Amino acid sequence: MMHRRMLLLGALASAPLARPALAQAPATFVRCVWGGGGSLVWRESFIPDFTAATGIPVRIAEVPNPAGALRSPVANTQYDLALVTYFEAIELSRAGLIDTFAPSELPGLQAVDPNYHPRTRDGRIAGMPIYFTVYGIAFNTALAKAEDFASWKNLADPRWRQKIAITRPVYAASYDLVIMSRAMGGDVRNVAPGMELLRRVAENSLTTYSSLAHMNSLLTRAEVAAVPYYGSRVWSLRRQGANDIDIVLPDEGVLMLPYVVVAPKGSRNREGALRWLNHIAGASGQAKAAAMDGWLPMNRSVELPPEVERVTRMPLSAIRAKLYAPDWNVVVEHQEARMDEIERMMAGLRR
Repeated sequence: MMHRRMLLLGALASAPLARPALAQAPATFVRCVWGGGGSLVWRESFIPDFTAATGIPVRIAEVPNPAGALRSPVANTQYDLALVTYFEAIELSRAGLIDTFAPSELPGLQAVDPNYHPRTRDGRIAGMPIYFTVYGIAFNTALAKAEDFASWKNLADPRWRQKIAITRPVYAASYDLVIMSRAMGGDVRNVAPGMELLRRVAENSLTTYSSLAHMNSLLTRAEVAAVPYYGSRVWSLRRQGANDIDIVLPDEGVLMLPYVVVAPKGSRNREGALRWLNHIAGASGQAKAAAMDGWLPMNRSVELPPEVERVTRMPLSAIRAKLYAPDWNVVVEHQEARMDEIERMMAGLRR
């Protein structure tokens, strides 16, 4: 958010004037990530073991939009690595803003389903997929029941007029439109059926949420009944005691949203970056992250800890059976045009 939601491991952190004095010291990674609770997961689940093994300290840089931070012309002097969404990794790669790697440089990738390897057009790898969340329908149990949203189509039911929230067009074009097209018999290329459903859902909406904190507040205060939302945020709210918030995985499936750690183009410590990428691919850190904040592991050997299953109320195998992973290259190719169309549609509804 999605999320919307996160960037992670940033840049090589040493001020230019200080470099000569620190020449003999271990490099420090500055990781660019979304602000919020996710940074704590990185600090506790991945960094201690990495620093113990390599002697390399890691510093977290929290930013509103990690992908946006990598578009800065000096990104490679500020960040070594960053956490982005899967489609952002593809966008950044196509724009020549991140380094790519030969598959042989990333042996940790062998633990990830090949269907989710972020490959470039020339077969290289744009980054390391580290975890995923699902994009389903979150709801407040005081206002709705799980069976009310067994289908994505139910969000358009007139009974939910002024009781639904929606996300901004930049994410609606990549997420909502794609999964709603699938629900309506279309696909990632044929999104006309999904656009019609999205329009009807937008007609029901009370507001467009501006941030995850905003959406969390709308749900927990029962200001809206439901919203297309991230499973990780719902499960985080439940762990914090918001037991009246839940999520439905509709019959037509849910989007699988992988998150990828990437390196800005020309990063000053490529070798160190590779060590980090292969480290975070390991089962130990991903299992800890799942236990801390419900990050669903990309490493296929990791199963959900019991405390996470108590929140999800289903094993990882059941979640995986519901996943829909579109061709994100197609999503990226049409992103701008679809975003513009959604913006025009929403502007028309506000008149």
